Amino acid sequence: MKRNTIFLCALMLLSVAAASVADHHEGSWTGEVMDVACYVAQEARGSDHAGCAKSCVKNGQPMGLLTDDGTLVLLAADHKDGAPFEALKDLAGEKAEVTGTLSERDGMKVVTVTGSKAAG
Repeated sequence: MKRNTIFLCALMLLSVAAASVADHHEGSWTGEVMDVACYVAQEARGSDHAGCAKSCVKNGQPMGLLTDDGTLVLLAADHKDGAPFEALKDLAGEKAEVTGTLSERDGMKVVTVTGSKAAG
């Protein structure tokens, strides 16, 4: 009985640990570069909002990508090379292709940006 209890406790701990580990995979995503603060609060997006979006992300508001399938992911600078992330600030309110590593933890999706370019 004691052995079964210890085994079940260990199994539960492993399950919790596995659930908290982030899922990571590399890829590329296309969508609109978003000023997350304006989009989430007011659904502001598109060419009419591009000027505001550029200003907001350049002033430190969080930046995201609203992918073509409608998923909003937060964008983060790569610690080794932040240039591709910084270049995206000029594309806020426009369509871009972003490459990097997608991580998900506790329901939040974040792409660490390793490459970026305008998309048609």
